Amino acid sequence: MAKHVHADVLDGGLNAIKNGAIKMLLISAYAAGDSYATVTGNKLAEATMASGDFTLASAGSNRTLTTAAKSADATASAAGSPDLHIAFTDGAAKVLWVTDETSNQAITSGNPVDFPPLVYTSNQPT
Repeated sequence: MAKHVHADVLDGGLNAIKNGAIKMLLISAYAAGDSYATVTGNKLAEATMASGDFTLASAGSNRTLTTAAKSADATASAAGSPDLHIAFTDGAAKVLWVTDETSNQAITSGNPVDFPPLVYTSNQPT
């Protein structure tokens, strides 16, 4: 279950995702450190994001960034295994955030894909 956060996100906090992520992709595979080209090459579906699709909030002493639910048509097919992921990119060169897609359902090209709301939590030091 590989996950990734780009250095811009670590340096710029949750606003780096909110203001920089313009594409949400369902991808068929991800390994830590995969390049932008590899991530986009594994794309199964893509939804366009805008700053308004993200909500910043507090959860106790932590900050959260929640995405809006989206849908898109699949542009490729996949068996759903070994492990689907959702990636947020700047649409040009950077992979900003990658997280697990937990259903790992089979995807058929041309069929709708529903992206659920996702939450990224920035933990405050204790």
